[in-house]
Amino acid sequence: MNTHTKKFILYVDNDSQYRETARQALIAGQYKYHLCENAEDALECIEQQSPDLVITDYDLSDVNGEELYMRYLISPVIDGARNIPFIALTTNGHVDRSRLYSLGFSACITKPFRQRDFLDFIEDALVSHELKMEEVHFWETIRESRDFMERVIESSVDAIVTTDTKGYVTFCNRACEELLGIQFEDLIGTRVSEFLKDGVSEMLRISTYMQRKTKMKNYKTSIITKESEEIPVNISISTMKNGEGQVMGVLGICKAQTNIDENIGSDTKPERLAAVVETAVAVNHAINNPLVPILGNAQFLLQSDSMQDEDTRRRLRIIVNNALRIRDITQKLAKITNPVQKEYLQGIMMLDIDGSC
Repeated sequence: MNTHTKKFILYVDNDSQYRETARQALIAGQYKYHLCENAEDALECIEQQSPDLVITDYDLSDVNGEELYMRYLISPVIDGARNIPFIALTTNGHVDRSRLYSLGFSACITKPFRQRDFLDFIEDALVSHELKMEEVHFWETIRESRDFMERVIESSVDAIVTTDTKGYVTFCNRACEELLGIQFEDLIGTRVSEFLKDGVSEMLRISTYMQRKTKMKNYKTSIITKESEEIPVNISISTMKNGEGQVMGVLGICKAQTNIDENIGSDTKPERLAAVVETAVAVNHAINNPLVPILGNAQFLLQSDSMQDEDTRRRLRIIVNNALRIRDITQKLAKITNPVQKEYLQGIMMLDIDGSC
C-alpha cells in the first residue's frame, strides 16, 4: 500500500480551474484530499479533520493566505492541531516569500504549476515537517530528562556536588548546602579541598586516583562544615565528560556515615538513579541526533515513486522499523524512575529496561 493514502491534504483556492488541476494531481499521488475555495471553509476543515498539510492560494476571495494562516494560529478551536505545515500558492511570485517563511510557511509554489512539481512540493513539505517534528520531540525529551534529573538531584537526601577539572565547585544541591551549612552562591567557585579533613593533600590523593580510574566508590573521609564540625562521610566520585569525550570535571555524591554496615561494592539508590538519568540524556543526544536523518531519509526513499525494487523497499522497511524501535527504547529509558538490574553474564549486571518503571 502506498503510504500517501494515509496523508490528508487540504487545498484552498477560489479558482475552480486550479482546484481541478490540484484534484487530479492529488488523485495521481494517491493522497486523501479536500478542496475548498475560501478561508472560512478551510478553517472548518482544519477544525474537523486536522489535515496533514494545507495548500492555500495567497489571493483568496475573503482573505489572503497569510491572514488564513494567522487565523489558524490564533483560533481557540484548533488548539490540538497547531503543527500543520502550510504551503502558499502565489501568482508570478509577487508575494514576499521571506516574510511567509518567517511567519511559518513551509514552502511557496508559483502558479501555474505542473502536476509533477506540485506533488514534489507536497512530498518535500511532508518529509521536512516529519523531520522537524522528530527534532522537536528529541529536544522535548532532552528537556524532560533534564528537568527530571534536576528534580531528582534537588530531592536527594545525599549531598551532590560537581566540580571543574581544577576542583572548583560548579554545582551543588540543597542537601549539600544543609550538610556544609553554606548557601549555594557561597559554595560556587570554592575549592573542594576547603571542606576535606586533610585539605589539599587529600584532594591530591583523590585526583591521582581519578586519573587512573573513572570512578571511586564509598571513599571514607570526613568533611569540615562552616561551623568547623567534623562529619564522617562516604563519598562516591565519577568523572564527567563532554560530547567529545573530554573530561570536564567530576560528580560527587556524599553520604553521612551511619552505624549500619555498608556494602562497599554496591551503589546507593540515588547513585543508580542519577546514573540512569545521566545515561538517558547522553543516549538521547548520542543516538537520536543521527537517528532522525536516518529515519527521515529511509521514509523518503520508501515514498519515492522511483523506488520500485521490492527487495530494496523491504530492506528500507527493516531500517525504518528498527530505527523506530531504537527511538522507543531511548524514550523508555528517559522515563525510568525506578531502575532495576538483572544479570547479563555471570557476575555482570545490566539495567533491565523492560523491568524498570
